[in-house]
Amino acid sequence: MAIKLMKAVFTLSLLALACLLWPAAAHAAPFPGAPSYPGATGGGYTVPAAGAGLYNGQSVAPISPTLPPPQMGSPYTGPTMMEPTAMQPMSYGYPQPAPANSWGIQQAAGVSMLNYSYIEAGYRYIDPKGGAYNGSHGLGLSLVMDLPTIFFLKGSFNWTSGSGTKNVAGVANADYSLSTITIGGGAYMAITQKLHFVGEVGLVYANFDADGINRSYTDGGIYIRPSLRYQLVDWLELQAGATVSSTSDYDSKIIDFGGYFRVLPQLDVHLGADFGDATRTLKAGARLRW
Repeated sequence: MAIKLMKAVFTLSLLALACLLWPAAAHAAPFPGAPSYPGATGGGYTVPAAGAGLYNGQSVAPISPTLPPPQMGSPYTGPTMMEPTAMQPMSYGYPQPAPANSWGIQQAAGVSMLNYSYIEAGYRYIDPKGGAYNGSHGLGLSLVMDLPTIFFLKGSFNWTSGSGTKNVAGVANADYSLSTITIGGGAYMAITQKLHFVGEVGLVYANFDADGINRSYTDGGIYIRPSLRYQLVDWLELQAGATVSSTSDYDSKIIDFGGYFRVLPQLDVHLGADFGDATRTLKAGARLRW
């Protein structure tokens, strides 16, 4: 009789203990550290946390549905619950680097006018100082090609033709022509994205030939030209420079100013002026960039 009574008491005690522990067990997280959702039906529904694993040999933190997508460059680059597809460039609005030229050098934001691969052609009017000759009209052509990193090559050819004053007998005009060739190169330093300091060095050759007055010369030397290029707005670039050369008859010192106005994405219109110790030049033309 006593044994049956003890079994009954033991059974009732187990039932009572089970009733006490069941509510707590029903609301406890099955895994330590699992996130919970208090607002869910049932007053505390929980989901297990994703266990840490390996991805390409690197440990990966658990992915939570309430966390933003992983940062670019993190070990995990696949889809998430917030973004079901794999990450693509610009998918999450991250800032992108500034455009770069063909050698990886960053350019100004947007479409930059400060590049170093272009061809330029246009009209030139040269006014010799001293009054012995009338002004001359002609054409100019320049070609610039970029090199690795900050270097570039540059070549130019200019030709003009005009007439001088009449000779003493007054029977003929002293027609003349002036042609110049420069071959050189240089490098640039981006002070800011829209302001470049440019240095050039090279060779200059000039040939002047006048009929009727028996005057001509051939001159050559080395030139150095520091300059500044500034993109004031998206459609306007300003330039200013100074050229010093070892020539004697041709201009040995020239100060130049110019402006480039964008008319198409890669085409600019150019207006400028050169002020040398032997001539003054007005220029107008077009520049094609690539």
